[in-house]
Amino acid sequence: MKFNFKIWIEDDNGNSVLGKGGVELLKEIINTGSISKAAENLNLSYKFAWEYVRKIESEIGGIEMKKGGKNAGGTVVSDKVQQLLKIYEEAMNEVSAVLEKYSKKLNDIK
Repeated sequence: MKFNFKIWIEDDNGNSVLGKGGVELLKEIINTGSISKAAENLNLSYKFAWEYVRKIESEIGGIEMKKGGKNAGGTVVSDKVQQLLKIYEEAMNEVSAVLEKYSKKLNDIK
């Protein structure tokens, strides 16, 4: 047995802004410079990825989507958003470590 969890970032009204999938998408956009390429690499539809990025942009800003098609467009993720991703991953790692400790206690019960 083990403890498990999901973690996400909410706005002040309790609406989800960014979760694990969005973090993965943004990291892939940072790596590729492209929503299209990121969506392809993560096996997501371009429409889904584009709408998710627009939602994140409208809530927290820091994502510049450049139109232009092949070799002309691209997406840039600001330092602010990259710092947010880092904080998210730090929180995930910390919560995972705590739950791993308590999962071990569960499994030590005889």
